[in-house]
Amino acid sequence: MLFAGREINQYIEQKEYIDTAVVPLIELDLGAGGIRQSSAAAEYMISLTSLLERQFKGRLLLLPPVSYPKNSDRAEIGSAIRKELESSGIKHVFYMTSDVKWRSEEDLDRLLWLPAVPVEHMDPKFRQSVMEDQLRQVLPLVLEAWNASS
Repeated sequence: MLFAGREINQYIEQKEYIDTAVVPLIELDLGAGGIRQSSAAAEYMISLTSLLERQFKGRLLLLPPVSYPKNSDRAEIGSAIRKELESSGIKHVFYMTSDVKWRSEEDLDRLLWLPAVPVEHMDPKFRQSVMEDQLRQVLPLVLEAWNASS
């Protein structure tokens, strides 16, 4: 489910069945040297997490992307998000990012790091194929977490 007004009522009604949240983490770099990379990573991550949400609609909640300046304290950001989600009863939290700096954060046990694929100039059919290939890498990790808690 999307974190959007039209779907939140459904989330509230079915909260007991929705035990998973996906948090896209996007580094925000507006400098001349990083803005293209930052925007490409954002587009990729938003596309991929949206595809994941459609795959598991009714089982997971896709949160809005968390954007942060490139020099932010990632441990602090991750801790704040984790605390909020734990207090809400979410059992499984997946953090998805293309920002390599997150890989050193030990507190985020379900961090899915994927290198950004520049999709902005791809043919729509090829882009869809690439995104589906990327999703196939993520699906087993989500299913494994669910199976481990059963």
